[in-house]
Parts: sequence; C-alpha cells; structure tokens
Amino acid sequence: MSSIVRPVSCLVVAALAATALLAACDKTTTVTQTPGGTITTTTISPSLQASQAIGEINASVAHAASAIESSEAASQALTKAGTVIEDGVITTKVKTALLTDPDVKGLHIEVDTRDGVVTLTGSVDKAASRDLAAHIASDTGGVKSVVNQLVVKTSA
Repeated sequence: MSSIVRPVSCLVVAALAATALLAACDKTTTVTQTPGGTITTTTISPSLQASQAIGEINASVAHAASAIESSEAASQALTKAGTVIEDGVITTKVKTALLTDPDVKGLHIEVDTRDGVVTLTGSVDKAASRDLAAHIASDTGGVKSVVNQLVVKTSA
C-alpha cells in the first residue's frame, strides 16, 4: 500500500468512527420561560468514553496528516532546496574561475545555473575568450552543459 493511501484510509476510518461516537453523546434540552416567550436550548456533549475516543481519533488524523505532509512536501522541498544550493555553488565556482582567468576577463560575464545547466551572457573582447569561458564553465564540477550566449565586442 502506498505511503499516501494508508494515511488517507485511516482518515476515512476515523471519520466513520467519529460519526458512531457522536451517537454516544448526551443530549440535554432546557426550556426557559422569559417575558418574551419560551426559549428552548439543546446541548450536546460527548460522554467520557466518546471524548477519549475522539481524542485518539484526532491524534491519528494529525499523525496521518503529518505523514502525508512530511513524506511528500518535505521530500519535494528538500529536493528543490538541494538543487538551488547546488546551482548556487556551481554559479559561484564558474564566476570565480572566469574572474581569475587573465585571458577571459570575467567582469562582463553573467553566469546563471539551473539544474546544472550554465548559461553565460555578456560580452568578451575576442572569440578566443568566448570559447575559453565556455571551456572553463564546462570543466567546473557539477556542470551538465553550457549555453554560451557571450557576444564578442567589435572594435570601432
């Protein structure tokens, strides 16, 4: 049984049990005479046994909801956070390598990383620097591929 189906089936059983327990509630009707007429008030309160069972059901429902949340949402959130962190590390490594290379002059190069794919934008002085920047990026650990959108500045 999947990790989601089990907690959901527990919720259905809990709802049915809660309905049965409501039948075990005490019902009190009070009639009060006022100058404006008769007021009838009905109060429903669970018996001690019903209150205890409802408490257990609430705990089970909370546990099931927590299991669903933590298994799916947390897993997705952690995966997404991990990817963002990895991409940030890759971007930092590539940018640092470009800045420290004397031939590339990486000050005019923007680096963006998404899911390990590095995109280089900006301008360089010569075609060799464009190719070298792409090579530096592709040699960086964690880089899956490089999209080189660098433009070579033309001399006037």
